[in-house]
Parts: sequence; C-alpha cells; structure tokens
Amino acid sequence: MSERLARYEEYAHVQRLSAVDLLEFTRKGLDEGRIGKILEPGCGTGIYTRALIDAFPHATIEGIDISEAMVRQARERTVSQRARFRTADAEGAVFGKYDLITSNAAFHWFRSFDGVIKRMRSLLLADGSLTFTYFGPETFAELDKALMETREDGTGERTAASRFLSRDRVEASLLAVFSETEVTERTYQQEFGDLVELLRSIRHTGTGGGGPRKGWSPGRLLRVERAYRERFGGIRATCQVFFCRGAGFRGEVE
Repeated sequence: MSERLARYEEYAHVQRLSAVDLLEFTRKGLDEGRIGKILEPGCGTGIYTRALIDAFPHATIEGIDISEAMVRQARERTVSQRARFRTADAEGAVFGKYDLITSNAAFHWFRSFDGVIKRMRSLLLADGSLTFTYFGPETFAELDKALMETREDGTGERTAASRFLSRDRVEASLLAVFSETEVTERTYQQEFGDLVELLRSIRHTGTGGGGPRKGWSPGRLLRVERAYRERFGGIRATCQVFFCRGAGFRGEVE
C-alpha cells in the first residue's frame, strides 16, 4: 500500500488531464469571486486541490479522503494556508455548507452513487453547485475485451470499470435532485509498452481496470497480452470520463 501511494502521482496521467479539464468545466459560468468555501471529496494526494487553490484565490478548500495515507500526502504536497485536509467518509461524516463541491476521479468509487449525490446536495448553499468527474463503463474497454476473450473458467472475468454507471444513469441521478444539470463526455487514451506496464499503472492509481488476481500465471499474462495486441494492435488504454454538474434544488433539501 505505501509503495502504491508513494508512486500515485507518477502514474496519475489521466487524473492530471481530467483535473485540468474539470477545472475548466467547473469555472464555466461561475462567478469565481463569490466562491468562499469549497469541499473536495476524494481529494487523494491533492493534485486537483492545488489547481483549485490557484483558480479560486478567495476560497478556502477542505479536502477529504477516506484514506489517511492519501490525506497525509496531500498535506505534505500542498503548501497553502487556504487548504486543509482531513480523513473522512464523504458518504456520511461531512457537515457544513459550501458554495462549491467539486471532485476529480472519485465519484465512481462511492458505495451508493444516488446516496452521495443527495448527500452533496444537502451540503450546498442555495446557490451552490456540484461538479465532478465520473469514469464510465468503457474505461479500459480494451483490457476488458482481452480478459473476456481469454477467460478460462467460464466466469467471464471483467474489469472493475465495466461495472461503473452509464452516462444516462449518472444523469438520471443528478436530475432526481438538481433542477439544472449537465453531463459531457471525454475520452483519454494512453499507450503502454506492454501489459505489465498497463497493470502497474492501474495498480498505482486504483483507476478500476482490474488486473491479475492471485493465481494469474505468466502464461495467463501472455495469453491476455496476445489477445490484446491481436485485437487492438498494441497496448492502448482508453478512459471514458463524464464531466458532471448539478445546481438548483428539486424538492426539499434534506
């Protein structure tokens, strides 16, 4: 675990790209001067936090993450009196009111997506807004297909990302509690030298690609890589990312 966290930012290629694009998406149509309090659920090591500090010079940012080790790294890497970090579960132990709640590369990991959307809405001021990225089910679709083609026991081994929600499902959850919503989609692609390099990137970032469990033999790795290359011509990985916004309340705020 400690090695994985120590090298997270080294491998967080897609997370860095989506953080830049999420910041642009978040700032669109927003009066930045009125933003005083920002909550960042799933802050990780603070990659997106540091961008928020620069973009909102009058705001304080509260970064929370369920991982104490991630929070510790965020504190070490982020030098600002306007940012504070703490270990907390965004699905429950968070209180207060915020002008903006924004989160990069975290919402697809929450246990109850509908529940966390309602929870975030309850933490917003009346004119506040929620923005976040959500990795879609086509993330690591190439690896998923290679796994399915080489399954050995008939169970149909899949990537974790294949179980993420669809764009329509994400949008429906937002529409259930917000009167103003927006969901756009972008894809990012990354090339890897071999399958092991891809799996190493997934392991260090926890992106949701899955990978070899206990019992995977060198032969199994070889068969998956061969299927991957035959179908796609190389080890290319696609990440499907939804950029999501919610504002205005439907019904009573809990």
